[in-house]
Amino acid sequence: MNGSAAGAVELRDLIDARELSGLSVLHLVSDRSPVRDLAFVSDFEDIGSVGPDTVVLLARGAARGGWMISAALRHAWERRACALIVPEQPFTASVIELAKRLEVSLLTTRRDMTRLAIDAAIRIGAARAETMVRVSAVVTRLAEVSGPAQAVDLLSDELGGAEVWIESSGTRTFASSEPKKVGSGPQRRSIVKAELASRSDDGGDQPDLLLASVPASASVFGEQLLAGAAPSLRASLLAQRLNATRSSLPAISITALTGFAPVAAFADPAARDQEQWPHLPLAGSYIAVCLLAEEPDRLGALVHQLWFMAFPEAPLARFDGGWIGFLPVEDSKQRTRALDLVRSGLARAAGAPITAGSSRIHRAADEARRAVREAWLAARLAVPRAAMPDMPASEAFVDFDRAPLHLLGRLVPADLAEQLLEALFPRLLADPSASRLIESVLGYLSANGSISTAAARLGLHRNTVQARLQRAAELGVDLTEPENVLPVHLLFEAVRRTDTAFPPGNS
Repeated sequence: MNGSAAGAVELRDLIDARELSGLSVLHLVSDRSPVRDLAFVSDFEDIGSVGPDTVVLLARGAARGGWMISAALRHAWERRACALIVPEQPFTASVIELAKRLEVSLLTTRRDMTRLAIDAAIRIGAARAETMVRVSAVVTRLAEVSGPAQAVDLLSDELGGAEVWIESSGTRTFASSEPKKVGSGPQRRSIVKAELASRSDDGGDQPDLLLASVPASASVFGEQLLAGAAPSLRASLLAQRLNATRSSLPAISITALTGFAPVAAFADPAARDQEQWPHLPLAGSYIAVCLLAEEPDRLGALVHQLWFMAFPEAPLARFDGGWIGFLPVEDSKQRTRALDLVRSGLARAAGAPITAGSSRIHRAADEARRAVREAWLAARLAVPRAAMPDMPASEAFVDFDRAPLHLLGRLVPADLAEQLLEALFPRLLADPSASRLIESVLGYLSANGSISTAAARLGLHRNTVQARLQRAAELGVDLTEPENVLPVHLLFEAVRRTDTAFPPGNS
């Protein structure tokens, strides 16, 4: 088998080429079939080493009789070759029927096969150059668009209205408008993609991707177009993040509002004079929105893209553990619209461990500290859908104005809860039945102090619950003082959320 020339064109580029005149079509699967390669074969068994979407030319010695051509068709089908070109000769109906059944285009010619292979390679090279020129023209136009949203629309137009989108951390962000319906019948489609950022660039498990859903016949050009456009899209996304960072510089000092260490994050921010805070870009009524993530470095690109899609004019400031943004709102209706956009973004990022919270409406710049604190506390109450896939999307967002009381236990970080348990209840923690005792105390408190109700919910006998409560009291859990009830409930609820609070066998 001779070496082949690599190309990325369509079968019609060969059939319609003037320099390849003399080709006769016996069966054509599609003139839009992509052509990646060309192979001149002198032994039909060598077809077993060709790649997908290859046009195979059989030398006269490898195409003597219908049985050899039938065998070549089967080899071409196994290798997913797109077409077989053979020297002209009498063909039986069974050979053509086999080509139809295997969906391999079959062509014949009177020309010398060696000369035809050379002319076909030249034509593929020319068509490939035309494609490169077309891709280059699109890349030049991409440099003139204002951002990623306009870029994916431009690529969609170039792909005949195909759907084009960007994925960050596995979540679709910027996407083209509704795909245009071309033709009446359904088309087999392929997903083509190009990497925008490698795993090492953003520290995540998944790279940022540029994707398109194109007709299978256009997959080769789609791959080339996305590969050519990827550097421009990546530069546009990086420029967007840089501009967002630059815009948020006046608010960056808000990081001090929430602390850095896990334990410090539980306490109120240290008080400081209002004059020490830099001037914040706030005028009129506004709300603060806080976004929290366990791995902010990995999810930074996704968060910035979703935020920019919803609020292109509002900067997003990064702090340790998340992001803070201020949104101007004049009334409750405008606030509702803004928060609906936040919820929509969280729904799109349902697979990522992100939570969000919002503050009440504030009307003075000197209330920024309070607004941030409210949004941060609300975000701490939320639960990411990645942790509980069956949970409603609304649980990943909490509005400070409407924070449910039953969520307050989430304000106590698990690591701090373990430390407090060791310090405040060492005898309880040392007891072999500590986990059962804590479950009974929580059941009792959740039942508003009713032992019977707690026993029914826990599936235990009333006397068992009563005995466990007495044992917990002996180990220092005092529920007779009203001021102890809420702190104990919050602490035990936080301890129950961690799997490391009790040593193995303590159950």
